[in-house]
Amino acid sequence: MARKCKKLLWSEPEDSEKYTVAVAQSIHSIIRINDALVAKFLNKIVEKHDDAPELFLEIIRRNAIPAKFADFRNTVINPAVKLKSKVDYKGYYSSKSDAERWIRNAQKFLDAAKECLNC
Repeated sequence: MARKCKKLLWSEPEDSEKYTVAVAQSIHSIIRINDALVAKFLNKIVEKHDDAPELFLEIIRRNAIPAKFADFRNTVINPAVKLKSKVDYKGYYSSKSDAERWIRNAQKFLDAAKECLNC
């Protein structure tokens, strides 16, 4: 995931759209990672992306994953859900620093999820 986003980030096209695509792909990765955690620990399928933060909180409340990961709800999942439709459908333009930040967020969340799935 991160490699694809980084490759896109450093690709030749000079238009700013590549940054928006990198942000969108990072956000989609974050949502899919959360979906995997919900499926594993709550035995549920996420029906609406807007439910993702609350379902992640439910995983924390059940002590299914360590509380040290609780901050991902406010720092990664909530912002991703809020920005998703803007990036996907509303002509949102991202900067290089936006893209780099979202790639880092997605990678950190993926690393945390891997650790949780090995708990």
